[in-house]
Amino acid sequence: MRRLLAIEVRHSAMLPMLPVLAGLLLLSPIARHLTPVALWTSRSNDVQSTVQAIGPFVAGTAAWMAYRERRRAVSDLLVCTPYPPLARRLATWAAVAVWAALCYLVNVGVVFAITAGQATWGRPVLWPVLSGLTSVVACTMLGFVAGKALPGRLTAPLVAIGTLVAMAAMMEWALGGEWLGRLSPIYPSIGESPFYRVDPSLSQAQVLCYLGVAAAAVGLLALAGRRDTRAARLRGGALAAAGLVLAAAGTGLALRSPVGDFGHFDRSARPASAPVPVAYTPVCAGSPLPICVHPAFRRELAALEAALSPVTAPLAGTPAMPSGVAQSRHDGSLLPFEFGDYQLRGDTIVPYQALTILRTRFALALVTAPGTGPAKAGAAQRAVAAFLLRQAGVTPEPGLLPPSTVDTSAAQRLAALDASGRHAWFAAHATALRAGTLTLADLP
Repeated sequence: MRRLLAIEVRHSAMLPMLPVLAGLLLLSPIARHLTPVALWTSRSNDVQSTVQAIGPFVAGTAAWMAYRERRRAVSDLLVCTPYPPLARRLATWAAVAVWAALCYLVNVGVVFAITAGQATWGRPVLWPVLSGLTSVVACTMLGFVAGKALPGRLTAPLVAIGTLVAMAAMMEWALGGEWLGRLSPIYPSIGESPFYRVDPSLSQAQVLCYLGVAAAAVGLLALAGRRDTRAARLRGGALAAAGLVLAAAGTGLALRSPVGDFGHFDRSARPASAPVPVAYTPVCAGSPLPICVHPAFRRELAALEAALSPVTAPLAGTPAMPSGVAQSRHDGSLLPFEFGDYQLRGDTIVPYQALTILRTRFALALVTAPGTGPAKAGAAQRAVAAFLLRQAGVTPEPGLLPPSTVDTSAAQRLAALDASGRHAWFAAHATALRAGTLTLADLP
């Protein structure tokens, strides 16, 4: 059996497909996603999502290999071989699965090697990787069974297309709120936020489901063999039944998992569940207000400091102003702020509109009470925010801070004051400004 498997590995149709898959992965979104901020959770989800490119190809190749004996009209010649028919079929499938798994694991190794040189916090999360690996194996088994059940030259491309459509359809179900859609191998199975502990429950449910599907497909392959022994068919039936039970168990675990849309916790699935915060020491820099971020964003701190520090300059040292800025959390006197990971590219924030939105939200947060949204800012607060932005050379984002002649006039009055007079006014009125009790008439 070992020799038969070695022969199948050397002559598998997967070999000429490997360069095609490598080129496809280089052109896929994951290759472009290697430049933003490096989060291990995000990259682990990324390597799982490459199943969308690998899965259809390996399923189609397995279907093509399953039809090989009939296509070459050698079925009768193989009857006299010393290997049982089921062993020959499994060796042909195993060769495809070995190459498919190797291609997937090489992709994982490349992505993780790049991430190791970029990430500043955390470690690889392996459950999404294992979920992707088992789904690739399941794709090869399903494709092989389809090739045996419906032999034909069109079977392989139809299986590849069908696999891709099935993955995309399940993803659409998930986006529409259907829990079964979250069993799609391209659905992010863990949360990507570095502020909370990873919950692997959805990844584990996916692994169980894919293993069950693969086992059931192997069992069906044994049951369908007309020339196999009765004992082989009985074992195949038992394996198919066990696979269906395992797949059902995985589906049940997915329904109970608190991991909802794109890794975020969903309390409706498990009301008592809650994300578990991860302890960390913030990394801070900047003046006049220190800007503190999660250590996972250490490399991007310089870009955030350059973007936000100029806006805070006129408020340095004034009462009721925050003593610092903290990322995505409210911690006493620290002002919380948020940004999208996809907006960061080393020492720049892109696109330019994202940078403008970040600065505008930040300016409004400086002059309003915690939790006050941009739409609830008062006229005086909008005028001061507009002044802070313009003195930093930033044009406010009109969707957050609509242009107003009255607000602009008040902002210009502030700009006309000298630095000491402006600082004295902020020192005397900062508390009232943030509380929202000042009017435009109260501005100098």
